[in-house]
Parts: sequence; structure tokens; C-alpha cells
Amino acid sequence: MNSRLAEFFQLAVRQLFRRKFRVILTVAGIAIGVAALVGTVALGEGIRTQAVDAIRTQSDLTLIEALPGVEGNVLQLVTPTRAAAAANLPGVAASAPVVRGTFATRGQTYVQVIGVPADGLEGVLHPAYLRGSGFSPGSNEVVFGAALGEKLQRYEGVRIGDPLVIIRRSYDAQGRPVDEETTVVPVGVMEERGDAYDQLLLMDLDLAVRLGEGDGGYSGILIRAEGPDRVFSVAEGVRGIGLSPRGSFEQIEAVNRMMDMVVIFLGIFAGLSLLVGGLMIASTMITSVYERTREIGIAMAVGASEGDVMEMILAECAVLGVIGGVGGDLLGVLFAAVLNVLGGPFLASRFGDAFAGLLDSEIALVTWPLLAAGLLLAVVLSLLAGLYPAWKASRLNPVEAIRSGR
Repeated sequence: MNSRLAEFFQLAVRQLFRRKFRVILTVAGIAIGVAALVGTVALGEGIRTQAVDAIRTQSDLTLIEALPGVEGNVLQLVTPTRAAAAANLPGVAASAPVVRGTFATRGQTYVQVIGVPADGLEGVLHPAYLRGSGFSPGSNEVVFGAALGEKLQRYEGVRIGDPLVIIRRSYDAQGRPVDEETTVVPVGVMEERGDAYDQLLLMDLDLAVRLGEGDGGYSGILIRAEGPDRVFSVAEGVRGIGLSPRGSFEQIEAVNRMMDMVVIFLGIFAGLSLLVGGLMIASTMITSVYERTREIGIAMAVGASEGDVMEMILAECAVLGVIGGVGGDLLGVLFAAVLNVLGGPFLASRFGDAFAGLLDSEIALVTWPLLAAGLLLAVVLSLLAGLYPAWKASRLNPVEAIRSGR
């Protein structure tokens, strides 16, 4: 069987070399289609990789916050039982329940407060400090985010170690506002993180509860995944216990959804050019069968079966597909290389420093699986395009085919 196929392919190569110009045009059509597909997908994957890498660099990707979820129009609260379940999820390195609230200073600066256990602050947030250190368990010590610490120091003169009065407003039975003052002691300012924690005041969970926060249970659960590769599985586990995960991983999910749509959209147009290449193969093979009617008739007269004729024609189509696929892959790699050399400087010159990072990076990302897919698609499409010409050839009447004189 293998030797027979090898003979068919050798015969196919000889037949194709007999009509070089027509073959070149046909191969060019399929190659351009493959190159368009490889180039557009490589561009989409390159942009996706750049965006995901930027998110990984600029965000705390392994930090997830589990918030109350909704199942069947029922709000699922963050209870101690769910907090314990979240801590035991596979891939979780550390977790800590939190409560949130809003306070104000005497200088009328509104402060978002988060209460977290002292060990959770270190184990989950992994803070680094510009000044001072973390708070002690059960104390009235607090820690500022970088932006909040700078703001309070600039406008209210608040410094590390100086008592700070924060005010919580509540309402009595008659609906009248009641302000409750509490004195806390700032003991540290965290380094800039580039996220919401730069604007927060952090205190011990017990202190936040004593101040009246968390009456309805926890506001959420901070979860530290073991690594970036475990984030999405941990997020699914959080959904599995009825809570809603939030974190930087959502940006990656959004980028993936957007780029999937972009790649599909561009791939449709590239697929149209590939379809044109397939039609060219079908036209070429139909013409070839017409020109070789007598030759095919003689082959059938001396013992070639209908299956042999179909295999012979399809072998020619496969050879055209391989040549077109390889040529398309090479053109796609060349297109990606041009984008990588010229695309970064062009975007940087057009849009300034926001795209300066593209100067030394790959805008289009070509991978071996992508090239293999391009080659496979070219061969499959070529075989599909050759099915009708092959069937047509196999149905020839040997006597009439020989008499045709073609």
C-alpha cells in the first residue's frame, strides 16, 4: 500500500511539472491564503501575548478577592463557612476574610477602610513598606496605602506614629446622623502597588468589627493563589462555592475574549482568500482531467480501478496543498518578521511612550503549531477541492475516453 501511494505521488509530481506555469499560479493562490491566515493569527496572538504580559507585570495577578455571589436571584453572603471552604480550595496559598467600610478624617478626607487579620495582611497581600511596618493583632494601629499616605501627609500633616481621628457616621432610630470618633495610630505606609490598595487604610479585622463594620458578615475573602498558572482554577473554585471572584485575572479574560473575536474576524477574511485558492485548485484539476481524458481512459483499460484514478488525482491535489502550505507558511513568517521589525517603531512614533515597549518585542507571534495548522489546512482544503475532479475522472468510460483523443 505504501509503495503504491509513493508511486502515485511520484506520478503526481511528474504530471505537475508538465504544466509548471499553471501550477505556479495555483500554488500562489493557496500560498497567499495560508500566508494571510498565518499572518493575521500571528498578529492577534502577538497582541494578546503583549497585553497579557503587561497585565502580569503591572498587576498582582495571583491576588483574588471573593465577593458575595448571586445564585438564582439569591444573594450568597460571605460566611465563615465559605471563608473556610475558600481557604481549602486547591491552588490557594493563603486566604483572609475582610470587611470594608468608609470613614472620614477631621479634615473631611473620606477614607476607604479594609479590615484584615494581621497575619492575613502579611500572608495574602505581601506588603512592602516605604515607611514603618505592619499593624499588630488586636491593636488600633493602621497602615496606609501609598497614595492615601501621601495625600494625608500633604493635606492634613498626618505622619507615622501621630494619632489620627477617623469618624464613622451612622444613623439613630429617628434617622438622625450620629458621628462616632475613633483614634488610630498609623504605623506604616505601603509601597505603591498600582492597584486599589494604594488608596486604602488597612486595620486589624477585630478593630474594624468593633467599629461597627461587618455587621452582616464578611465583605469578602482575600485569596492568594500559589502561582499565575493556578489563578483561573482558583477562580473557578470560588465560583463553585457560590461566590464571585474579582482580580487582575479578569483583565486577562477580557483580553482573551476580545482577541478571540478579533482573530476570528480577521481569520474569516483570510479564510476567504484561502477559499479562492481552493477554487483555483478545483479549476486546475478539472482542466487537467479534461486534458488527460485519453490518458486516464488508457490507464483504466489496462486495469486501473476507479479508486486508483481517484487516488492519482487526489495525490496531485495533496502535492499542490503541501507546496502551497509550505510556501504560505514561509510568506506568513516573512510577513510577521516585517511586522516585528517595522510595526513597533511605527506604533511608537505614532502614539508615543505608551507603545515604547513594543520596540523590543514581537508584535506578531508565529508558533510551530500555527505553521503546522496552516500546512494541514492547505492540504485538507486541496484534497476537498480535488474530490469532484477525482470523482469525475473515476467515472469516465474507458472506451469513450480513449476515443476522445485528448
